[in-house]
Amino acid sequence: MNSAAFPVAVLAPHLALGLGLFAALLAGMGRVGERPLRVLVVAALGAALALVWAWHRTQTGGPLIRSDEFSWLGQLLCYGGAIPLALVLSGGDISAALLLGSALGMGLLAVSGNLLMLFIGLQFMSLPGYVLVSRQGRPRSYEGAVKYFFAGGTASALFLMGLALHYADTRSLALEAGSGVLSEAGLALMGAAALFKIGCVPMHFWLPDVYESSSPELAGFFSTSMKAAGFLLLMRLVALGPDSALAGSLPALGALTMIFGAILALRQQGLQRLFAYSSISHAGNLILGVGAWAAQGARAAGAAPVFFYLAVYLLMSNGVFQFLRASSAVSRGDLRGLGQRDPSQAAAASALLLSLAGIPPTGGFLAKFLIFWELVKAGLYGALAVAGLATLVSLGYYLGLVRDMVFEEGDRLDRARQASLSRSLVWVCAAGALMLGLGPSLVSALARALGGGG
Repeated sequence: MNSAAFPVAVLAPHLALGLGLFAALLAGMGRVGERPLRVLVVAALGAALALVWAWHRTQTGGPLIRSDEFSWLGQLLCYGGAIPLALVLSGGDISAALLLGSALGMGLLAVSGNLLMLFIGLQFMSLPGYVLVSRQGRPRSYEGAVKYFFAGGTASALFLMGLALHYADTRSLALEAGSGVLSEAGLALMGAAALFKIGCVPMHFWLPDVYESSSPELAGFFSTSMKAAGFLLLMRLVALGPDSALAGSLPALGALTMIFGAILALRQQGLQRLFAYSSISHAGNLILGVGAWAAQGARAAGAAPVFFYLAVYLLMSNGVFQFLRASSAVSRGDLRGLGQRDPSQAAAASALLLSLAGIPPTGGFLAKFLIFWELVKAGLYGALAVAGLATLVSLGYYLGLVRDMVFEEGDRLDRARQASLSRSLVWVCAAGALMLGLGPSLVSALARALGGGG
């Protein structure tokens, strides 16, 4: 590939997002309503997705930018996870610019070819998120934003310290493995930064408060796009040292995160806090998948189960948070009798909850099965046992919510039919989660694509 075509092929999606961000800021100089701004944000994200797909066979590398299977799959997940928020976005031009800025940061992180670019992408992704939380106008928005900021600042400090140690050992900022003790320590510190972003126990403390203080649609964005970017960062680092201490610690951390999140979710009455702990538990499952991938040599094709899980979780999590927005439900008690008040939404939400629980034949079941099978192949039977126990615990709250909606009596008031777009998104996400459960061939296609065969 010639150097002239390189920026167009790899950076075109980022240019589309940058132009959208600039247009959103220009819109703030006039009287532009929220609907045109939503159209602008969705158009920018859609253009970025189309450009990523159009150029996804382009593979190249350089000192700053890398285009490979991980980069284009990561961008598809990050941009796709932002679209449900963009469709219902409020807050005017500032919120539109912040969302596009965060998406641009994720894209930069995905195509980063060295550690400094990874750090820049991480900051560009995170800083708009802090401001988005503070602009929610909810009672605890500022508290959530401050906690998010300090957690993000800690992650940034850890990453910079790790970067410095890695550079001291290798004299390079390239994404290349080192062989010394300093490089090993640096990789562990940078991995800890990624685990902070993911919400891994014990670095999860910020996540429930941030989700609870955000609007449901923003919490959905954090649990999908932000999480996908965090896992992409973790996998980039693990690929540098599949035999490193960072990679070796992932099975234990994943098992701890999965069981801790499931147990804490079981005790919650507030729905956004419940799904925050549910998100932590699912992050544990994904960490186990990355650990199993590393234990088998961290080959590109072996990452297909992790990317499939992220794709399914994108639909499930965005779907349930859009459901919370559409139903105006705050606590578990608000769901009682929903099956009588709004049967269609209760049915769609039940499908999403069953998928989150891993009940066949949903996409959630297939995603969990693939991760568990990778644990078997890697010989991580202890982690598999804990993951199975956590899955059983999670049935308590997922099926409990289904019971509340379908079998419990509640008031007959129609709580919120004004969020018609969110209602449609719930159905779209539920249908997608069910279809992915019936299409395991997608996993084979992912493996072929990651392996360079498609």
